[in-house]
Amino acid sequence: MTRASPHRAAALALVIAAIAPAGAAPAGAAPGSAAPPGAPFARSGIADWTVPPAPGAESAFVPPSARRSKLKNGIAVLVIENHTLPIAAIELLAIGAGSAADPARRRGLAAFTADMIDEGAGGLSALAVSDEQARLGAEIATRADPDAARISVRALTRTLDPTIDLLAKIVTQPAFDATEFERVKGDRLTALDQRRDRPREVAALVLDGALYGSESAYGHPVSGVRDDVKAIAAADVQAFYRARWNPAAMTIVIAGDVDAAAITARLDAALGGWRPAGVKPPAIPSAAAARLTRRLLLVDRPGAAQADVRIGRIGPDRRDPRYFGFEVMRTILGDGFTSRLTQRLREQLGITYGAGAGMQWRRARGPFVISTAIVTDKTAVGIAETIKILDDLASTEASAAELDKAKQNLIRALPAQFETNTRTAAAFVELAVHGLPDDWYARFAGAVGVVTAAEVKAAAKALIPSGTMAIAIVGDLAKFRPELDKLGLGAAAAFDLEGAPLPAAPVPAR
Repeated sequence: MTRASPHRAAALALVIAAIAPAGAAPAGAAPGSAAPPGAPFARSGIADWTVPPAPGAESAFVPPSARRSKLKNGIAVLVIENHTLPIAAIELLAIGAGSAADPARRRGLAAFTADMIDEGAGGLSALAVSDEQARLGAEIATRADPDAARISVRALTRTLDPTIDLLAKIVTQPAFDATEFERVKGDRLTALDQRRDRPREVAALVLDGALYGSESAYGHPVSGVRDDVKAIAAADVQAFYRARWNPAAMTIVIAGDVDAAAITARLDAALGGWRPAGVKPPAIPSAAAARLTRRLLLVDRPGAAQADVRIGRIGPDRRDPRYFGFEVMRTILGDGFTSRLTQRLREQLGITYGAGAGMQWRRARGPFVISTAIVTDKTAVGIAETIKILDDLASTEASAAELDKAKQNLIRALPAQFETNTRTAAAFVELAVHGLPDDWYARFAGAVGVVTAAEVKAAAKALIPSGTMAIAIVGDLAKFRPELDKLGLGAAAAFDLEGAPLPAAPVPAR
């Protein structure tokens, strides 16, 4: 053990003496003895520093509001002014340019296109685009999800005008340089080759493919599959961009130290004249459930110390009137340390570090997924306990205390969605994805507050019945398969470490 320097110890003693509250005993003094009169904080008005102060009145939280307008070409603009710091965040959302629009045998094209969009633009090379960001003190990142492509920008207010010019070049004049195309393609193929070493990703891929169908809009991974990505040509990327990056289906949200009228005019000057031909209006993706012939989906990973588990089914629509009851139910089940899943699987049984229940809200019905990683030889125990928890939630009403705790967790977590400009912009982008009103967050707490235990029970029973759940497991099958067979989950389907079905679909019981 390293010994503390005597000089540091002396300095620390001086600091402690300087900040010790009035009435506090000197170091080494008997408990209850007082500090000399005139010690620091003597005029604080606090008579006894050993008694915590009573809590004050709870402050009301009012979510930020947005000013909405449109550019000349139809791009919707939402501005949330926040003059606390001289910075701003921009989120550009391109609905219909996500992986749900990937063509057949080109799974991964949307993500590839989003990756290429800032690899040179408007006469600037990829390196020049990067250098310009550094010069401006800005960050620009692109990505795709199932429903949309997104560009995220963080910038200083004093360099916001040239940052918007750079953003406009990226959006409207991507170079799609052949050399950069080959480099990006190589990077993406390498990442796909490494997927087999990411069991969480494999489990999610297998589950989504089983729920929706591996060739469907929501059933294939956003990053694609190797054979499809290998076949993508530069012309495919250019064609996807021309067809799917549609200003009429775009929303720009900007939050930060800006004036709403001025920044809208600036965006209009940079982007309002962009009217590409040939773009397609975005359709709601088809998210029909695939025929689930086997609900047990197994990937053998010999030697794995834990089994990565995903249990799920297609969840409700984002506009389902049971949304708030569903969210309270999901919180009780698996959101946070005090949730039933974490308390049972981690705190009581000690077989996982954590477990969560999440809903991937999408334009069509997205997947509801319970995610965990279980100590290998306790995999069957963890799955059996999870099923019991689901069944109990659907058959017995939550206690008043548990219900109130879940509702308060949701309500009190709301302000964190607006703690930075970046998070604020992202929160309003989510409303745009689902076509929800701009004042939706202002009504959130009230809607959560009136959810009843009966509504929670009904949501669990109707929306996530355990018997309809698919179960994907990536782990060392030899160590838990005999116990798993005893759970009565039916015949299993086998997949390789890239998520592809094995020729002999059923895994023989051992």
